[in-house]
Amino acid sequence: MSVDARFQKKTMYTQLSKQEVDNPYLVIEELFDFAHLPDVREMLWDWLKTTVTGSFHKTLSSADRHVMIALYEKMEKLTEAAHILLELHYLKQQPIKKRGAYQGRKAKKK
Repeated sequence: MSVDARFQKKTMYTQLSKQEVDNPYLVIEELFDFAHLPDVREMLWDWLKTTVTGSFHKTLSSADRHVMIALYEKMEKLTEAAHILLELHYLKQQPIKKRGAYQGRKAKKK
């Protein structure tokens, strides 16, 4: 299935623009334009603490909450972009055959 055909399935990629579907690396670039890797790690940790502990969110400023929402939105887009990259990888690595819904990567047996 072409990238254009996948873009037509609006339920599959709801957060990405057509340009991002065509080039998922733009999403990765956008994430690291938003924050450097150490900052992303710190924001993810703050996000986790906010959702796991009952009172941490009360100490967050409005700006901090805005950053967490922006990070969530970028993570959602990154998830969709990663899915596209994985699908493109499988299309290159495996002969094209009729496949059902994505079943995930199967573990290799030793």
